[in-house]
Amino acid sequence: MATILFLWHSIHSFRTPRLYNTHEPPRLSLAVNHQEGHESSQTFLAASSSGTNQPTADVVDENNYLEEQPMKLPSRISELASCPRAPNLYTNHLRLPNALYNISMNPRAGTDDETRIFWNPTIIALPSWAKNQYIVVSMVTPDRDPLRRNVICEANICQSNSNSSQATLRKACSGEEVLSSRFKTTLCCESPPRELIVPATPASACEGKEQIFADIPGFHDPRLFYSARGEPILMISSHVFSSSPKRLGAGPLVSYPTITELTRNPESSRESYEKNWVMFSTSPSTSYIQYELNSTIRTIAKLIGGGLTTSNITSPLEESCLSDPTPEELSSGKYTLMTTWHQATPSLKLILCSRSNLSCHDEPEITVFITVIHRKVFDIFQLPARYERFMVIWSATPPFNVLAVSKHPLLFANETVHGWTAEESWDDVPNVEPENRKHWARFTYTTTIGYVWGSDNGDIRNMGVGYLDDEVLLSVGVEDEGQVYGTVVVSDLLRCLRICPGFL
Repeated sequence: MATILFLWHSIHSFRTPRLYNTHEPPRLSLAVNHQEGHESSQTFLAASSSGTNQPTADVVDENNYLEEQPMKLPSRISELASCPRAPNLYTNHLRLPNALYNISMNPRAGTDDETRIFWNPTIIALPSWAKNQYIVVSMVTPDRDPLRRNVICEANICQSNSNSSQATLRKACSGEEVLSSRFKTTLCCESPPRELIVPATPASACEGKEQIFADIPGFHDPRLFYSARGEPILMISSHVFSSSPKRLGAGPLVSYPTITELTRNPESSRESYEKNWVMFSTSPSTSYIQYELNSTIRTIAKLIGGGLTTSNITSPLEESCLSDPTPEELSSGKYTLMTTWHQATPSLKLILCSRSNLSCHDEPEITVFITVIHRKVFDIFQLPARYERFMVIWSATPPFNVLAVSKHPLLFANETVHGWTAEESWDDVPNVEPENRKHWARFTYTTTIGYVWGSDNGDIRNMGVGYLDDEVLLSVGVEDEGQVYGTVVVSDLLRCLRICPGFL
């Protein structure tokens, strides 16, 4: 899969005041660089007031990244290795005390009910001075239309029967049946969701097992995050293909002369289909792409301008921190040899101290990046059985070694896991029997992670930067037909870590 970078110079259309201190009129600025032989694309749509097409970066000297420095583990990472509670006896999941809540695309001020099915949600907070709190982008199940579509709205977190300044919910959220009736909080659109229009990004060929995507035109799998320059970026996978003699298509790429594609170098390293690339930025002018992270390989490249990247700069001495199923897990019948790892969400920059600590500063030795990664478990029929949620932490200084990962997959308070009985899934929850809790959601997956509204301290460049006592919001898809979210304090999300080899 190729990757494309858009720069979107205003989100004034969302009626968010003072998002950027600029008098420039809204405009769309795009640039083009097509990568031959790719069947699909990832797309970056970013808001910027700088007038440039993408963050600039110095040409990298790879040798500088391969010079091994003494690997020192931040002391706070070691402290986070302790586990606050025991994992579930049967599933081995560590359950968070935080619940998942509904996301409703029914606008509170609207009069018409939304009957469409929304899923694959992705969410970022707006600046603290904005009119509303969040931007939500969701996929929509098409109604007799093969084109994949996304809709966007501004949203606020609301509560039923709340005495807060925000109005109470007008109606129950779609999909509320999947959640316990005890949880009344929800994220609601403030206006009707509208379709997000992004130009198609056709590729020159579509062969092999990816041929099926030719029958699913349009973009999907959106991911929202902020760059280090304060640009809201929407990364979108595209499955629109160029014309072929056998089918009607989108036409030649020249129809979209302003798309810039981020490359993978060298060309021989490119896969026929890729997704879920993770961007992280060490400064407003320097960004990197982590293409993959699994039990056998990790690939990172530096963006050097014009859609170009360096070759892999991952340290050849770095040992893998992710492991495949153990013999014990395989013998349990709950895992198979087809189990794989893949990246799930954008990354966040984290300062390993508390925002409330006035002596805490953004210093390299206590700065890391965090993200959610999935262990995708397949059944004996090679069909996806479940996603398991893990946190990954890596250093913010070259060569960006992975420092720690979650010891156990993470569950929210009201979340179950497929593969075990309801009694086994709730074994770690005291006094749950009277509630007669059952399974909900055979398949849940995390799509984005971002700092909650109000934690940016007024500087839009820090929208993707936080501290251990900040809260993060995770958006979660439910079986490709529903959407929920949860909020967690960072230090709670990162407890019970396994320190990576080389740092013990």
